[in-house]
Amino acid sequence: MSWVDEYVRNVFNVRVSDVYVVASGLTTSGPAHMGTVMELLIPYSISRTIRRYGRKSYFIFIADTLDSLDSIPAQLNRFKELRDYLGRPLSMVVDPYGCHENYAHHFLDEVLTLMKKFSIECDEVLTADKLYSEGWYDDYARLFFSRLDEVRNILETTSFRKLPPNWMGVVKPICGRCGRNDTTTVKSFNNDLIEYECSACGFNGATAIGDHKWKLLWRLDWPSRQDFLGVDIEGGGVDHFTKGGSWDTAKEIHKRLFSKEPPIPFKFGFVLIEGRKMSKSKGLGSLSEILKYIHPSVIKYFLLKHDLEENRNLRLDPKFLLTLYEEYRLVGEGKYQDVKQLRAWELSGSMRWSISFSELLVYYQIYRDWDVITKLVKDEFVVNELRTYVENWVSDGLVPEDYEVQLKPSKPPSDMRKVILIFKDSIDESMSDVDIHNKVYEVARSNSVEPSELFKSIYMMLFSRPRGPRLGKFIKVLGVGRFKALVDEILKDNT
Repeated sequence: MSWVDEYVRNVFNVRVSDVYVVASGLTTSGPAHMGTVMELLIPYSISRTIRRYGRKSYFIFIADTLDSLDSIPAQLNRFKELRDYLGRPLSMVVDPYGCHENYAHHFLDEVLTLMKKFSIECDEVLTADKLYSEGWYDDYARLFFSRLDEVRNILETTSFRKLPPNWMGVVKPICGRCGRNDTTTVKSFNNDLIEYECSACGFNGATAIGDHKWKLLWRLDWPSRQDFLGVDIEGGGVDHFTKGGSWDTAKEIHKRLFSKEPPIPFKFGFVLIEGRKMSKSKGLGSLSEILKYIHPSVIKYFLLKHDLEENRNLRLDPKFLLTLYEEYRLVGEGKYQDVKQLRAWELSGSMRWSISFSELLVYYQIYRDWDVITKLVKDEFVVNELRTYVENWVSDGLVPEDYEVQLKPSKPPSDMRKVILIFKDSIDESMSDVDIHNKVYEVARSNSVEPSELFKSIYMMLFSRPRGPRLGKFIKVLGVGRFKALVDEILKDNT
């Protein structure tokens, strides 16, 4: 059974709801990466599976737009002005590109665009800055201040850290002078008034809860919004669920302060790029680069086919990616019967491609004309879906040597000329690529030549290298007639 079916069935066993509210949130702190996709894809897949079983679900995405800008992503280092905004809430940071009202909303728009590209549909999109300004968190802040000793106890026991004796920091006020909310400390709370000091600029100030110039600590923010949104299901990366992590705190807040059961959690493993954990600040795992070469459905399939808590290691080696493309296609053709692969394929878009990505690479290198290629492969859908990725592979030099078909004719050894001509004369248009490929073995053996030597001689004649694309497939793509004419042209002056 796939992890998603197992998880959803467990949800049904432990909680009955007319509508299962599924939530996901992330900080819009920079360009999206593969982890961003996981934060959206996993809960969306759960929501879809709930509906598949005939129940109702409601998928909410929350953008944490009030988190501080704690570092500048590698892709944005050229925007020197961002240094002046470090420590400020993301919704109060300038958009370096100048096209959105602020930094947070620029990268929120990028996430929404990403959702469309990956066919992920949310029932509702919310932003933290709006939720706070509308007062959704006000009563939770009051509750935490009124039960400060209990909050302190929960935080200390679940995070394994001792708080200062005078600690009152259930919120992080936004400094009235420098605008930071990562360096402020609450000094007192009376009659809804929060007094604080800022260690960055030395300012001492005050703000009322109703001013909404503050943000709850993350460990208090998360359970609060789960409560007022009525969330039934929410999870995140395994780092949130380690012992002493934020989920341990959230659980206790729900039980001890809200007197309610927490949402049903799930946790997923990391996405690694070439064995390394992704990082916005270091620029690892940029989706803009990955999406140049990998179709979104193939990415979704890759992320979903693993067990939920398993780490996923995406290798950018072209041969690995070609294998992944082909695995996706073959699952769609019913060649693989593994339940996990089948469910991953269904949840990733259920696309059926009649021709492999590697074959399209060969076709494109030969013809460079998609109208001609479409007529040859007789599948307009697959051409339209994959053509952009094929072009990028070819233009950016990702095509492995075994699939390069740039013709570089050279004369074969004189002792192989006769055998090559016999092979040429023994094939015709009616033969399949497998028949043509097998004919090499037949001709070689009947002429006392090692098949490997005949293959090598043909590749050297066509490409000036000892290896190349699968020969039968290449000749079929090129056209038997064109192949014969090419051989005749290369050998015509050979003596």
